[in-house]
Amino acid sequence: MKKIFITVIAAAAVFAGCQKTVIQGGSTGTLEFSMSSADDSYNDREEGMLDTRTSAAEAGAVTKAYDKEAALASMLVTISNQSGVGEPRQWVYSEMPGVLELTEGQYTISAVSPDSRIAAWDQPVFGGSKEFSIIAGRTSTVELVCGITNVKVSVNCTEEFLKEFTEYSITVRSAEATEDDGFLIWGASEVSEGKEGYFPAADLTVTVQAYRWSDATEQKDPVQARLNITEVEARDHIILNIDAKATGAVETGGGDGKPFITIDDSMNERDEDILIGGLDEIPVPGDGGGEDPDPELPAEPTLEWAANPNFAPMKIKDGMDVNLVVNVPGKIATFVVGVQSSVLEQVVGESMDLIYDESFIENFGSLLPTGDALLGQTRVDFSLSELVPLIGGLGAAPESEHVFTLNVTDEYGQSLSKALTFVIPSE
Repeated sequence: MKKIFITVIAAAAVFAGCQKTVIQGGSTGTLEFSMSSADDSYNDREEGMLDTRTSAAEAGAVTKAYDKEAALASMLVTISNQSGVGEPRQWVYSEMPGVLELTEGQYTISAVSPDSRIAAWDQPVFGGSKEFSIIAGRTSTVELVCGITNVKVSVNCTEEFLKEFTEYSITVRSAEATEDDGFLIWGASEVSEGKEGYFPAADLTVTVQAYRWSDATEQKDPVQARLNITEVEARDHIILNIDAKATGAVETGGGDGKPFITIDDSMNERDEDILIGGLDEIPVPGDGGGEDPDPELPAEPTLEWAANPNFAPMKIKDGMDVNLVVNVPGKIATFVVGVQSSVLEQVVGESMDLIYDESFIENFGSLLPTGDALLGQTRVDFSLSELVPLIGGLGAAPESEHVFTLNVTDEYGQSLSKALTFVIPSE
C-alpha cells in the first residue's frame, strides 16, 4: 500500500523564512521530521474454520473506510530528551511548528492516536516511536512510521443462528478491562449494522447468551457459549462467525455438540466460530401414533441454610455461620448476588455476577465460589461466612440492615431468588 506522508518541514534552508521554535537553550541542531502510516491493511490469518460453512473472509469481509490522513493529522506527537533535560513537549501533529531547534543530545519522538479507550466502536488506533540524535549545527532527518496498535472485532451471525434464537447478546471483553471500560455488547441491531469494535492487543473473552424457544417447556430456554481468544496481536481483525445447528438436526463434524467459535481478520485475518448445538427434535403430535408424553422438567433450584433454616435476619459477628447449599438439578446457568448495603456497595457494587464478571472474579474470587465452580453445577456449597463479617469493619451504622439476594437460574429457565438479611448489632 502506498505510504501517506505529511511532511512537517523540508531542509532548513527552504524554511529560512519560517518562525523557529527552540526547545532548549545551548548548542542546538535542527529537526526535520515527517510522519507516515505503514501498510495498514490487516493481516489474514484463519483458524478453526467450519467444513460446511462459508467463512467471513471467503464472503469478503470489508474493513470500514476511514480517513488515514486525518487520523495522522490528529495524532499527539511527543518529543522528550532521554537525559531528562527540559520537559517533554507535545503537539497535535497538524499544529506542530514549521521548524524545530533542539539542544544537542539524544531524544525520543512518539505519536499516538488521541482516542484510546480500552473498548470502543469504530476506533482504529495508530502509534509509533523512534530514537534520534541532535548534533549542534546540523539537521537531523527523522521519519516516524506509525502503524495500527489495536485489534478490530466484528460479528457475523448465520441464518441458522438467527432462526434458532429469538434473543441474543454477544459480549467481547478484553483482558485489560476495568470496571468502567473494556467490553462491548453486540445485539441484533449492532450485528445487522455491522458494528466494529476495537480493543487493545490483549486476550479476549467472547460470551454468547442466547434464548431459544422450546415447545417442550413452552418458554425461552437460555443457552451460553464462551471462547477465550489468545495470542492476540496488533492489527488482528477478529471476525466472530456465530452459528447454530437447527433443533433436531443431525450432528456433523466432531459430533460432540459442544460450542465453539471462529475468528477472521482483515488486519490479521483470523477465524473463530461459535457453533451452538441443536435441541433434540420434538415429536409432532399424532406423528408415530400415541400421545406425546408430558415433558419432565428437573426440580426447581432450592437453597438450604442449616444454621438458619427459616432465613431469619442474622446479627453480624465474627465466626458467624453463613454456609449455604444451593441445589440446582437443572444445572446452574446464571448466578448473580444482589447487594443492598450502604457500605459494601462501595466495594463490590450493587450486584455480583459470579460467573461472567471476570473483573469481579479476579478481585473477589477468593471470598466466594465463582466461574466454573458454579456454571453447570447441580449442587454448590456456597459460603458468605468470610464476606458478611467484613461489613462490621467498614463503618456500618448500628442496627443497619444489609441484604444479599441470591438469584440463580438453571439451564431450563427455572429460577431461585432468596434474600438474606444481616444486621449490625446495637452498641
